[in-house]
Amino acid sequence: MNPVLTGVIVLAVVVGFVVFIRSRVAKEWQIQPEDIPQLISKLRAGDTTLAWAQVIAVTDSNQKDSDIALDYSVANGQLEFNWCLLAPKNIEDKSLVIDFMNRNGFTPVEMVAENGCPLIKVTGANIEFLANRILSEIYHTGGPLTLIGEGFEWP
Repeated sequence: MNPVLTGVIVLAVVVGFVVFIRSRVAKEWQIQPEDIPQLISKLRAGDTTLAWAQVIAVTDSNQKDSDIALDYSVANGQLEFNWCLLAPKNIEDKSLVIDFMNRNGFTPVEMVAENGCPLIKVTGANIEFLANRILSEIYHTGGPLTLIGEGFEWP
């Protein structure tokens, strides 16, 4: 085989592989707490079979493992809020967050997602504001926040 043709084929395969891998990595943006309602609108307008967003907040910049993860997803057209129990601070504050949800009229359900992630799931009315309420009323923190997600257009 012609060495030039072989080089072109190898290059095309490498470029194709890189493009494929990059398309599989969730995108990341910097947002503010006031962007969360717009994020939820984008989630609802996105791919309702696979639309999710995780907002990561640093609760104490002087403390290691102080990041919390607040997740929203749309499954079968229904908005869900998830307190995923993977980040150390999410695990540590599990009871605090469940108590907060219960006191504020939400019905948290502890479960394991299909992907194996243990979480506290909430559905129903007014969950659009739950992440911001947790940020302000429990952690007394605001932005900036890191947003990662898939299945929606941002901004």
